[in-house]
Amino acid sequence: MKHYSSRYTSADDLVSVIKQRLELEGWTVNRYGGFSDPRIGIQLMISRGDAFFCLRSFGESSPYVDYYAASSIGQHGVIVSAASGYSDSAGFINQPGFQSSPKCCVESGESAGVCHFFIADDLVMFVTERAGGLYSCLSFGVLPVLSPGTGGQFVTSTESYLSTQKQPLFANAYATFGVRLAHAEWSGWDVGGRTWGPLRPISQGALIGVPHFHQNGTEYGNVGTVSRAKGLVGGIDGLVPITLFTEFGGGFAPFAELPEIFLVPMDSFEPGAVYELGSHRFSIFPQRTKAFPADRDYPHFNLGIAVLLDSTT
Repeated sequence: MKHYSSRYTSADDLVSVIKQRLELEGWTVNRYGGFSDPRIGIQLMISRGDAFFCLRSFGESSPYVDYYAASSIGQHGVIVSAASGYSDSAGFINQPGFQSSPKCCVESGESAGVCHFFIADDLVMFVTERAGGLYSCLSFGVLPVLSPGTGGQFVTSTESYLSTQKQPLFANAYATFGVRLAHAEWSGWDVGGRTWGPLRPISQGALIGVPHFHQNGTEYGNVGTVSRAKGLVGGIDGLVPITLFTEFGGGFAPFAELPEIFLVPMDSFEPGAVYELGSHRFSIFPQRTKAFPADRDYPHFNLGIAVLLDSTT
C-alpha cells in the first residue's frame, strides 16, 4: 500500500487533510465545507466508483443538533458513514442509502497530531497518532472480495462514536464494522450479523473465530497462542491474516481477504517502525497503544496493524 503522513491541528483540520490526500489518490469529492449550523463541524462526502462515504468532524463544534447527540465522553475526531449514492440537495444523514450504523470514527485528540495514510486504490486505512502515545485506526472503501459482484463496501474502526466501546480493526462488532453483502441468500448492509472475521467479539473480553480458521476450535478467549503465532524464526511474531467469511448454505463461505493488511502482536515491534521480511517491507502501528508489560486483554489484545508497503513507498 502507499504510505503518507500528514500533520493536523484539530478534528476539523483532519477532515481537510483527508480530503486533500484522497483527492490526490483519485477519489471524487462530492461535497466539502461547513453545515448551515456552524456548531456542527466540517463535512466531507467522497466516492470511488460505486462506493460513497460521508465524513464529519466532531468534538470541535458542539452540539451536533441534526443526527448525532452532543458528545459527553470527551471524544474528538472524524465520523465515517457509508452511503449508496450522493444527492446534492440532500442533507448529511439524508444521503441515498445513508447507514447510521456502525458509528465508526477515528479519534484525533484535542490538539495536533499525525495521520498516517495507507492507500490501495479503493481501500483506505489511516492511523492517527496523538499525545500520550495513543493511536486510533479506521479503514473504509471496498474489500477485495473473492467473487465479483458480491458486495464489499465497508467501514471499520477501533473506536465507536459516543461510546466507550473499543474493538480490534476488522473485528465485526456491530458498533465498529459494517459491510455491504450481495449474494444469492442475502443482500444488504450487514453490521456483523452475517459476516465473520479473524476476531469476532461475543462479549467484552471474549472472542469467537471461524472454526476452520483456528486449530483450537471456535473459542479462544483473549486471542490465544494460535492467533499470536509466537516464537517464529528469529523470535519475530507471525502475521495474522485478515480473512472475512459470510454465512452461506448453512456454513461459512470465504468472502474477502486483505492481501496487504495483517494483525500482529506488538511485543517485538516499535510503533511506526518499518520492518523488512525478505523483499517485503511492513509498517507497524498499535491499534490503541503499546503497553509495557504487554496487555493481552480486551479491547485490542496487544495486537497491532502491519501494512505491506509498496516498493516505491
